[in-house]
Amino acid sequence: MGEVMDALSSGPRTHDQLLRLAREEFDLQWDTVAPVRDRTGWLAVTGMVDLFDRQVHLTEAGRRVLATIELGKPDPDETDTVVPLSPTPGAIARLVEQLDESGLRERADGANLYIPGVAAAGGTLDALQVLTKAAIPSVSDADFVRFVQRTFPKAQTVATARTAKDTLKALGLIQRTSSESWTATPAALAWVESGEPLDLARTVHSAIAFFGEVLGELDQPVRSTTGTLTERSSLYLPNRGKPLSRSAVNTRLNLLDVCGLVTRLSQTTYRTTALGRAFKESLPCFQPNDAEGHALSDGTTESHHGDSPSGTTHQSVSLGSHLAAVLEDAARDSANPKRLEKAAVVALGYLGMPGQHVGGPGAVDGHVRFGVGTNSRILAIEAKTSATGPVRDQPLFGLSEHRAGVGAHIHLLIGPGFERRMLKEADDDPAIAVIDTGLLAEVVRRQEQTPLTLAQLAPLVDPALKAAQRGDAMRGYWEAQDMRSQLEYALVDILNAEAEDPLEEGGWLDLTSIRRELRTRGYRVDEGTVVEALEFLASSRIGVFQRSEQRYRCTASVHTAGQRIRALGYQWVAARELHQQTRSGDQAAQA
Repeated sequence: MGEVMDALSSGPRTHDQLLRLAREEFDLQWDTVAPVRDRTGWLAVTGMVDLFDRQVHLTEAGRRVLATIELGKPDPDETDTVVPLSPTPGAIARLVEQLDESGLRERADGANLYIPGVAAAGGTLDALQVLTKAAIPSVSDADFVRFVQRTFPKAQTVATARTAKDTLKALGLIQRTSSESWTATPAALAWVESGEPLDLARTVHSAIAFFGEVLGELDQPVRSTTGTLTERSSLYLPNRGKPLSRSAVNTRLNLLDVCGLVTRLSQTTYRTTALGRAFKESLPCFQPNDAEGHALSDGTTESHHGDSPSGTTHQSVSLGSHLAAVLEDAARDSANPKRLEKAAVVALGYLGMPGQHVGGPGAVDGHVRFGVGTNSRILAIEAKTSATGPVRDQPLFGLSEHRAGVGAHIHLLIGPGFERRMLKEADDDPAIAVIDTGLLAEVVRRQEQTPLTLAQLAPLVDPALKAAQRGDAMRGYWEAQDMRSQLEYALVDILNAEAEDPLEEGGWLDLTSIRRELRTRGYRVDEGTVVEALEFLASSRIGVFQRSEQRYRCTASVHTAGQRIRALGYQWVAARELHQQTRSGDQAAQA
């Protein structure tokens, strides 16, 4: 907040310029200007700034307040800093040496981790030390459970105490000596003696999957949030087949934090420290299949397509996947409902419906615009969270007044499912479109690979449809898009085969022959659809077909055709960045 005012002290700035400042100087991984607008809106209400000419201006009142407050910036990245590591005790060094490819794969999933009483016991490290020492020289099952209950006030149930014991086993700190007793492992004894956090981190990395590997995930140009880490965790769990829970990922991050290997930047973002980089380089780590496919710095996805009809794709976590993960996580975060309000606005904006978060009593949670120009309409947003399943017993009265406040005639009721009576009430209201966050997340994820136009997305926000009907409508459009891609591939393949036939001169085929060949491959497509696909591939932007009256021939391989289609996406990204830079430069010149 104060840092925004400080940036404005040298002159007015646009929201885009402030967003760039937040990313570059404060390491805030914001995808849109919404968080910036939240801050400037509050500052405008308090008289600290004024908003006009599409810029934010510091007022005299703001300058007076700025002179009285202390400012801060995050610690420097220290990318090039060389940090020496402490020597590794023999028992722990032997564990690390055993981490060949087989050893990395055999580590436990660490899916259910619970370290009790981190505050009451003086922190995570102290809690683990206390629990480990309780098993020296040995301890029975029953005595260990009673020790946990006696030591940690929040671990009073037998089940919770046993989970803490199971966590120590998963972390490699205790092992069985009999069917009824436990003792500290040699590595744990070495850590208790040294008190060195890195010795604990090495032991944990040797015991559970996706621990040291998290450091690599956080050290990418586009830093992962806890949501994307959760989603990507499945890549590092060869024996599990599904992602970890958010809680299991947070426990890993907390351990890395207290060991000095990461630093927390916000509620959901962390950064690998210089010590963390050095530590990761000292360890053998599991390499997922897509290790080369991390998201590009502009948030796009780098894909590699084979020359096969299935269009096999290996890709990293895309911006869409990240937004979807944030949306699904926020839907379960009942303690912070504004997260879902904001996530819904951002997700719909990603789909081509720009808007803004509002929130507060007597107002919509947010609103977006569907369409452009005079044919566009405003859609209000009401977001409901629930940590325990479908949303229950939340009133819907007053929504019409909220809609009127932003000029909307339709309300989008967004949440992780709704209890039957509440769902019926909303579905029966002709002005409410009920959207499950699971479906919205799926649409956002698939928009990267199976993009839908705004017209095709209309069923998602159509109040005439019941909530249960929206998924079927979206799947119908996805299937049509996939079929169109398969048709385009088949056309290129057919005309390539014709060009390679030594008995045919020039490789030309007329429309009738093309349709006949399509039918032999199982494609029952009308003439108009075939012509539309042929003209698309013959356009100057793609340029893999030539047309002469009603005949066509191919001038490029299947591989080249795929390259050219993908290149259009990269060209759009470059054009967008150039446009933004030009616009920012023009605004700065006008200022």
